Amino acid sequence: MEQIIKFENYIKRFKKKVIGPLNCSIQKGRITALLGSSGSGKTVIINSVLGIIKEFKGDIKIENISRKKGKYFLVNSKIGYYTQMDFSLYVVSAYKFLLDMCIMMGLTKVISRKRIEYWMKYFDIWESRNKPIKSFSWGMKNRMNLILCFIKEPEILILDEPGANLDSYWRNKIKILLMDAKKEGKTIIVTVHNIDEIADIIDDFIIIDNGQNIFNGSAEKLNVYSKYKVYISEQFEVQNFRNFLSTNNIKSFKYDEIENSLVVAIENFKQLNFLFLYLIKNNLPLKNLLKLPINMEAIYKALENNI
Repeated sequence: MEQIIKFENYIKRFKKKVIGPLNCSIQKGRITALLGSSGSGKTVIINSVLGIIKEFKGDIKIENISRKKGKYFLVNSKIGYYTQMDFSLYVVSAYKFLLDMCIMMGLTKVISRKRIEYWMKYFDIWESRNKPIKSFSWGMKNRMNLILCFIKEPEILILDEPGANLDSYWRNKIKILLMDAKKEGKTIIVTVHNIDEIADIIDDFIIIDNGQNIFNGSAEKLNVYSKYKVYISEQFEVQNFRNFLSTNNIKSFKYDEIENSLVVAIENFKQLNFLFLYLIKNNLPLKNLLKLPINMEAIYKALENNI
């Protein structure tokens, strides 16, 4: 796979904190999640990739263009960036603002007008195009920010918490949008708190903990699963159930005797069918099936299992 972004012994020092050294890469045409707890260094890394932070040791190369070279800015034309701008002081209309931004990005007026209409309709704010942005709701403002990220149709998309202040309908639309962008060969870097919502479309993970890169690799290598807690109404032979699950490549974890429940890891829905088959054959009534969230705790546990 082609490496589109490379961190070469990257180190950014602050008075009380050091980010790095990072020696990792982001693969072209894939969706990479940049994860870490609050304060781990994700924002610093993103700002360095964008060229906002320019003073650091080591190097960052994007399509072999160093962020430390005099023409580092040339690659910016290929990057779209989403962050949460407030717009609370913007009295300009949404349409006029987007038109001005498109011109600044180097798009012609003809192309700009077509894309503005397309994306404003996609994000359901076309009817409000002549209203001042400051009058928009938080959700509408976030959709404006998403338009800014996608409107120049960049090859690299960097999204910092794209689902913030959006309901489940729009978060799902973003997920579909990211999948479509990947099909077009675009490279996507995303930071999220609600990992569970997009875990199934992530190809690679870069995990930062206290400024250190503790993982850089594929989702398969990380081996983090969608886990379910299976509650059964009657007592069952735990080891027999585990053996059956194992023969069908289903991992099992904690058994809770009080709850009469077992945690299992499911990689695909076909495996769920095997689980139900066992319950039916052994006359075991299913009481409940609870999907457990994929969060940082689950990811840290997966990392422990990989050590």
